[in-house]
Amino acid sequence: MERKKPREYGLWMGELPPGRQNDICDVPGVLIGNVTIIRGEGALVPGKGPVRTGVTAIRPHPGNMYQNPCRAGISVFNGYGKSMGVPYLLETGILNSPILLTNTLSVNAAAEGLLTHLLNENPEIGNDARTPNLVVFECDDSYLNDIRGRHVKPADAILALGRANNESVPQGNVGAGTGMSLFQLKGGIGSSSRILRLRNKNYVLGILALANYGLLKDLLINGVPVGLLLSHVEEKYCPGSLILVGITNAPLTRWQLTKLAERSFLGMARTGGISRTGSGEFCLMVSTQGTANEDIVSDFEMDDFYQAAIEASAESIWNALFLAQTMEGRDNRIRYALPIKEVLGLLNKV
Repeated sequence: MERKKPREYGLWMGELPPGRQNDICDVPGVLIGNVTIIRGEGALVPGKGPVRTGVTAIRPHPGNMYQNPCRAGISVFNGYGKSMGVPYLLETGILNSPILLTNTLSVNAAAEGLLTHLLNENPEIGNDARTPNLVVFECDDSYLNDIRGRHVKPADAILALGRANNESVPQGNVGAGTGMSLFQLKGGIGSSSRILRLRNKNYVLGILALANYGLLKDLLINGVPVGLLLSHVEEKYCPGSLILVGITNAPLTRWQLTKLAERSFLGMARTGGISRTGSGEFCLMVSTQGTANEDIVSDFEMDDFYQAAIEASAESIWNALFLAQTMEGRDNRIRYALPIKEVLGLLNKV
């Protein structure tokens, strides 16, 4: 059966309308790039493979992020992650670098590539200018991937940044999502967007998820406990973590962006995620309207933005699940794709 987004099967994904592509690149200026690394099969040979991993790069705008930073807010819902750059974001509310996603043990390699990218763009860094805050988020793909081999290299991060474009976002087994698991099924990258009307202007809020958490029994789709109703699917340990990156072209303050980041985890809850012990849940929200004092949205006008963050976060996670394909990794371990036909049958019975 062809794998499509749940919205394309007629499933309810929320009240607010999505953007044209229904992904984070509906936000003007946002660019996404991926490097997917798949090599080898069979028994694990540490340092050699099999390899099922990658890098995803997120550029909030096509310009120089160091010279033209963005406002940002971040929420750490469950702090088991090993991401880089969080303290500076909490302190300043400023994002002055692109964002990278990768596996847990490749954070340093990705950061090295990101630093090289920024130094090449900005020769003044480290001489007469302050150093940038490198932002790298991670999830654990060790169930399928030779994570100890640290197969992501700085050059892969540079390549992902160079590949970044505003075309329809690839989802499922791609980039940082290549080896990820979701509800003990195959997970990965997912994305969605929402359009909001405020003061006679249209704004867009887009979410990109790196989804790698949950037990099958937790899975909810449209409020139905699908995970409990599915016929037997091989269930193996699922390492935790969910990274959500949200971007909007609305002029929001760092505190409003932080509130949006906090609301996004209500979207995770819609999917059945309960943030189990050992699972790291982080959300970064960014406004592309720079750091000047524009006509800021009032706190009393934020409810539609909250709804958009919740809906787009949930749909991004479901998109990752619906679009991911069965993958065999190290030691012949298999993460099966969501059985869409069976799921649709279960939902039609409700």
